[in-house]
Amino acid sequence: MKKIFISAAVALLLVIVITGIGLAALPRGEASGSFSTTSTTIHSVMDDKFNEVTDLSSTVTYTGTLEGTSTLDGTLTVHRDGSGDFRGIETFTGTVNGMPGTLSFNVTGSSDLYQAIHLTNTITSGTAALASLHGELSKTGMIKDSGPVGTYAGQVNHE
Repeated sequence: MKKIFISAAVALLLVIVITGIGLAALPRGEASGSFSTTSTTIHSVMDDKFNEVTDLSSTVTYTGTLEGTSTLDGTLTVHRDGSGDFRGIETFTGTVNGMPGTLSFNVTGSSDLYQAIHLTNTITSGTAALASLHGELSKTGMIKDSGPVGTYAGQVNHE
């Protein structure tokens, strides 16, 4: 009976160690860093009584968990009170935790009349080593001359 108990205890310990090693090898999924819009091109501006609607494209540089650059195409709607809403598509090329590839994001967000922004980037697809990633980044910052700058935090996980 003593041999069975010792064998069971060793087997259980082995399972715990192997499972622990496997879990330690998985990425935590937390992402954080900074972003900076390096250029913005305005394609068109349309005014009505209540809003100014601007179609634009931008180049964004990321540092931190994401290292690389993005191209962003979208529409910024500025309301009469100075607040704004944004919707767009962003394509990131670079690395995530050192793994290379591209990511596509749906981007939505808003700004207040003081130019503070809050954006949400939701991963829609990826390529190469980033093909199995999914997740969401929350970006906060300010609108500067070339566009938004600030920090991001969120989750980027493997499927």
